[in-house]
Amino acid sequence: MAAGLRNLADSGMEIRRLTGLDPGQLSRLVRYGRESLGDAAPDEWMLPVIAAFGYLFVGRIDGTIAGSAQVFRCRQEGDLYMDAFYIRPDRRRRGMGRAMLEGVMEHLSLEGYHRLLVTAAPGNREATALYETAGFGEVEVLEDFYGAGRQRLLLAAPLTGGGGR
Repeated sequence: MAAGLRNLADSGMEIRRLTGLDPGQLSRLVRYGRESLGDAAPDEWMLPVIAAFGYLFVGRIDGTIAGSAQVFRCRQEGDLYMDAFYIRPDRRRRGMGRAMLEGVMEHLSLEGYHRLLVTAAPGNREATALYETAGFGEVEVLEDFYGAGRQRLLLAAPLTGGGGR
C-alpha cells in the first residue's frame, strides 16, 4: 500500500509512503539499500516493521525507486529518528537527495511532529552537507554508537508547520 505525498517537479521525483510491502518491493528495497548503505541498510526483517509501524518513504522517478527514507518515533514526544536515508548511487548529484529529504520532512511536519533526528559518520561530508542544507545542526557526537570506535554525529532539524504531537 502506498500513500501519495508529493510530486517534486524540479527533480522529477514522486515521493510515496509505503504502509506495506509486496515481495518484489521488499527485494528491491533490500538490494538498493545495500548498494547505497552497505551493512547499515535495513534488511528484509526490519523494512516490513518500519512500513507497518513507522514511516517508509520511497522516491520514484519514472516509476523506478531512486531513493528511500526509513523513519520511526523516538521516546521523546514529537521527535522522530531517520534510521536510513539514501539516493541510489546512479541517481546522485542531481538534487534528488535534497528534494526527497525536504518532501519527507514536509510530510512529517504535517503529521504534527516537531523534530527529526539522524546520525551520520563524522567523515561523511556529503551526508552532513545535505543535512545542513535542510536545516539540521549537530547535537552531539555519539561514541561507540555502532560498536567500538564507530562514532556517529547526531544531527537534528526542526519540523515546522505541524499541529503538535
